[in-house]
Amino acid sequence: MNYFKNKFPGKHRFFSMVTSCTLFLFFMATSIVYGQEKTIPVVKGVVKDDAGEVLAGATVIIKGTKISITTKNDGTFELKNVPEEAVLSVSYVGHTRIELKLKPGQADVTIKMTSSSGVLAEVVVNNGLYKRPAGNFTGAAKTYTGEQLKSVNPSNVLQALAVIDPAVRIEQNNALGSDPNQLPIIQIRGQNNLPISTQGGANAGASIVSNGDIMSTYLLNPNQPLIILDGFQSTLQTIYDMDINRIASITVLKDAAATTAYGSKAANGVIVVETKQPVAGRTQISYAINVGVEVADLTSYHLLDAKGLLEAQRLAGVYTDVNNHYNDIALKQWYDYRKYQAESGVNTYWLSQPVRTGVSTNHSLNISGGARSVRYALSLSYGNGVGVMKGSGRDRFGLIYNLSYINKSLRFSNNTSISYVKGNATPWGSYSSYASQFPFFKPTDSAGNTIKIFEPTSTTLGIPVAPPGGIFTNAAYNAGLDMNNYGYSMGITNNTNFEWTISKEMRMQAAISFGNNLPGSEAFFPADHTMFVNAISAGFTDLGSYTQSKGKNTVIDGKLGFSYNKKFGVHTIMSAFGVSGQATESNSTTLQVSGMPNDYLNQLGMAYGYGTSTKPVSTNNVTRSLSSYASVSYNYAGRYTAEITANASGSSQFGSNNRLAPFWSGGVAWNVDKEKFFKKNDIIQNLKIRFSTGITGNQNFAAHMSQPIFQYNLFNNYRLQLGAAVQAYANPNLKWQQTLKNNLGFEGGLFKGKISIGFEYLTESTDNLILPLDVAPSTGFVNYQDNLGSVKNTGYEFSITSPIIQNREKNIFWSLSFNVSHYENVITKLSPAIDALNKVNNTTNDPTIKQTSPLPRYVVGQSMTQIWAVPSLGIDPATGKEVFVKLDGSKTFTWDPNDKKPVGDAFSKLKGMIGSSFNYKGFTFNFNLSFEFGGQMYNQTLVDKIENVNLLVSNADERVLTERWKQPGDIVSFKSLVKDGISGSSQQTNVTSRFVQDNNYLEASSITAGYTFPSNLAWVKKMHISTPRFFVTFNDLFRFATIKTERGTGYPFAWKYNFGLSTTF
Repeated sequence: MNYFKNKFPGKHRFFSMVTSCTLFLFFMATSIVYGQEKTIPVVKGVVKDDAGEVLAGATVIIKGTKISITTKNDGTFELKNVPEEAVLSVSYVGHTRIELKLKPGQADVTIKMTSSSGVLAEVVVNNGLYKRPAGNFTGAAKTYTGEQLKSVNPSNVLQALAVIDPAVRIEQNNALGSDPNQLPIIQIRGQNNLPISTQGGANAGASIVSNGDIMSTYLLNPNQPLIILDGFQSTLQTIYDMDINRIASITVLKDAAATTAYGSKAANGVIVVETKQPVAGRTQISYAINVGVEVADLTSYHLLDAKGLLEAQRLAGVYTDVNNHYNDIALKQWYDYRKYQAESGVNTYWLSQPVRTGVSTNHSLNISGGARSVRYALSLSYGNGVGVMKGSGRDRFGLIYNLSYINKSLRFSNNTSISYVKGNATPWGSYSSYASQFPFFKPTDSAGNTIKIFEPTSTTLGIPVAPPGGIFTNAAYNAGLDMNNYGYSMGITNNTNFEWTISKEMRMQAAISFGNNLPGSEAFFPADHTMFVNAISAGFTDLGSYTQSKGKNTVIDGKLGFSYNKKFGVHTIMSAFGVSGQATESNSTTLQVSGMPNDYLNQLGMAYGYGTSTKPVSTNNVTRSLSSYASVSYNYAGRYTAEITANASGSSQFGSNNRLAPFWSGGVAWNVDKEKFFKKNDIIQNLKIRFSTGITGNQNFAAHMSQPIFQYNLFNNYRLQLGAAVQAYANPNLKWQQTLKNNLGFEGGLFKGKISIGFEYLTESTDNLILPLDVAPSTGFVNYQDNLGSVKNTGYEFSITSPIIQNREKNIFWSLSFNVSHYENVITKLSPAIDALNKVNNTTNDPTIKQTSPLPRYVVGQSMTQIWAVPSLGIDPATGKEVFVKLDGSKTFTWDPNDKKPVGDAFSKLKGMIGSSFNYKGFTFNFNLSFEFGGQMYNQTLVDKIENVNLLVSNADERVLTERWKQPGDIVSFKSLVKDGISGSSQQTNVTSRFVQDNNYLEASSITAGYTFPSNLAWVKKMHISTPRFFVTFNDLFRFATIKTERGTGYPFAWKYNFGLSTTF
């Protein structure tokens, strides 16, 4: 405030005088009005929401008077000379009005408000381009506050969103588990696009150095929704790494009426993120700390111990050679050596070697304040994410400065954001190497040094042959080397917004954004790394490697929009129209060298030279897009709403003959509760029925797909002139993918607010999917990309919330919530080239194509996530062989890939959440249980760790000893033991329906308990803080599943606990 005193000394004194006079007159008026009544000198209070978070800007009125006050940033208020037993009426946007009668002498109150619908979307919908009241909106959208998301998962906002919104789904990656450096694969309302593997490698040309590229995650996941941050397109990584304390709200836009304004980018839905903006008032300092603890979840592993593995190897014939007596004696010597190790007490639990209890801290500091016209906010955040695998983690740093100027008709704001993220991969390697390690190996020698090669040489032991399985290396040895394996991203973004209220009805908004991101990565593995132990090299020139990548991504965004809103009696018209443009450019350079002799010569210049058949690689991708939109909404008497939106989009990604793409949507809504015949209804209240239809687009494909690509021949020239060969065929007619969306929904209440329900039914048909088209060999190409595919997606969403207890006098609130969604897709049209892909995936001649796990297959009339396998009747008790069913229904012992048929679907039929929220005074307790039912999964553990396990080099699941066929008459689930698992084509287990199992689960997504300390406590007043709050959250605490399989094979899953404290000074 000293700044304003010095800058505007006269105005500051004037404001002080006005304030003093106003307060004097106010106190005089209240003393006259209540002079004859008993009054309470001062009534202090705080207003909170149903999650226990304070509400700034709530209106508190003394009922029956004109006296009112607005709560401060910390949710507190103070009223003077209040009549005893007065009634306080409290209102806040999106929440149910509350009336509280004061008790005689009561001077301190805590008021708990409940959301009128659980989300803010019932009041105002912000699609990132314009805002519209729910009464004039016909689309399907849900908005969640930052505090709601934080109460579910304080360290991962995307996971929190997937828990509480039935339309949002995050694909679980069984290999990567809880790796902090892996971005989630997120979808809204299922899948409308085939994976990039069907695009003939077209997207592979878009080299991705880091996730800082605004196009990168869209290319890798064609079903990813559009991400909008404060009005501009952003990346999934930005939201993933964002400080959750900065988030004001997240809106999920789902149907055509809600998304058409974004045109060719909106077919997968839109996630709109709004950050907190500075508010007027005295300078406030808010601080929050979150301590996260992660513990590896290894309960899904059931591996053999040292003696059990030796027995399994003995039964499989690892230590016998019936064809060579000399080798047979030597193998028995190896067996005796390993048996001695096991009996002497060596039984290493390798699963625990590379893991730890990860303790992370996240700090968030916010300083804000300002006068009515000039406001500012400075935010600092730092988080050191520590993964459960040793050495892995993700460090985040953020600095944001926001300055805004507001007067009667103008609003100007400028936001500068600087971020730095560094992700470290674990030097311990893949977790699968520890799950396969022999337990009779010791990790260290007698001196405590980590062993690099486990067993002594055959010469040292006097055994004439090498150990069965060859040389065994210890992946833990690499952790002691001075090596690098990390990625980083440093970015700066500046957003400038200008709003001009031209008149009461019309407003103009202009905004521009500049973003610059510098991603990179380094991976240094010295020659002593175990990956080079078995390398065939004449010398050291190929041992050790160093890979360095650097990039630069630039984004320029601009938009200009107008809105016109007018009410004529019972008629209300709301309109918005505008244009937006975007230019992106991403560059990357990658160098790979070899010949790094040791770990202390770790500079790029220390290398011997470039690796074999490698040279520097650089890429450049440029996109330009321009979009215009117009939206008009008409409402009659608050009862009937009609809405029309149109968009025209142009993009450099489209073919030269199809630069412009038109999109449209229309919606209608009926607020039944506004009808006279419905007002006296005691059963159903606030009923709204709506329908929308329209076409939106998707351009999640490579920038160059419609253009010809030439490759210069650097190794041949003619008179020092280079030649160029065409590498990719141009398609000037390439179009955008378009999706026709239909949505029917309703929401309402039952029994006077006792129950709130919502329902959505949808159909989405996507045409012009980009697929390869075969061409004549004489062209020099196998295929090129064209719009050849179609997919249909249908589904529904249902949600219900019930406030079981709402006792405002005793400050007790308890509510239950439930939501569920169902989606299914079917392929309706495909390119003939996909048949060739299916045939390739069915071959048994190519050794690179493994038939031991399901391969993707796309067939018209089937789902994109269908599991294809050969039907099986199980293991024949007489022979121990598997009995297959051919397509004609006959039985055979011979596995044939041509007998594959759909035997399951990996996409679950139902996904949902069961939640509870309980509040008592300052205490809160919430839990959310997530579930999925109706999907199937190919249990790869049964294949890799039991039937196809190579006991020469790998440990096995304990069921390998108890549930495999041994003799005629055995009724078991698995075939007999084979020492190498793949000793012959008749022994290998290929993909079979026997291992397709139901994948149903129920897990504790989040359990949160918290307490907000009263503001009248002595120590709170002494420290000059307000509403200090402490909470603890447990994520993924337990899980019940119908399938018994190893989870987190490359990086383990983790139980997560968060302890947080926040306060305001």
